[in-house]
Amino acid sequence: MTYAALAATLALGAAQPAHDSTLDRLLACHDRAVGGPALRALQRVEYDLSIEEPGMSLRGRYRAARSGTGGRMRIDVYADSTRVYSEWWDGRQAWQLPQDATEPLASKVDGSEALRHGLEQPGHLWTLADMARNGHTVALEGRDTIGGVAYHVVKLTLADGFTSWFWVSPSSCRIERSRNFRAFHPDQDATRKWTETRFDDFRAAGGVTRPYRDRTVDVATGRTIGTNRILAVRLDPPFDPDSLAAP
Repeated sequence: MTYAALAATLALGAAQPAHDSTLDRLLACHDRAVGGPALRALQRVEYDLSIEEPGMSLRGRYRAARSGTGGRMRIDVYADSTRVYSEWWDGRQAWQLPQDATEPLASKVDGSEALRHGLEQPGHLWTLADMARNGHTVALEGRDTIGGVAYHVVKLTLADGFTSWFWVSPSSCRIERSRNFRAFHPDQDATRKWTETRFDDFRAAGGVTRPYRDRTVDVATGRTIGTNRILAVRLDPPFDPDSLAAP
């Protein structure tokens, strides 16, 4: 998809306010579809992941924990059994620990924002229905037909102004695509571009339905820049809270 096509897609019409009844029904349907009450009952979640990027095949462990309307998270990345990189958001600041580093380093601003944005958006600890309660803004931007499916397009503006669009299936009410303008790995390359993430292989665990695979593409070129697969999910696991804290 070209940038012009993306721009045309996003110009779907005037955004409808968060109290719009159509949006309210859609958010309620989405919340039921993904198991919102079961998700909100969790305090912590942990995944084992496979991470595929051009020239790389890695494993990861992602952890997230609630903290008020925000949260904390950490991801450790492994090549075979060797940890090669870690980064985490402690609720105020992001940190990184490269393989050979003896002490954690504060992440750059863009890197900190990327971790926080990923945590705040729907998926790990919250659904789209939680966004307004968490201080963010949700608007309905009409319909967009892709592959014969007339998706609902929902615009999410986080409290700091970062914006994402979500394509919600009219039949399942699950998010099947998202798009935003960002750097994919901001601490390594701060170049921002339009990316689209496509979600599939939805499965239920502990009353929560989530995609077990996501693939991110560069919108301008259509090239796949990353694919993640969930290998295992642990709900409310007893991990060390210090692993998510500031050093």
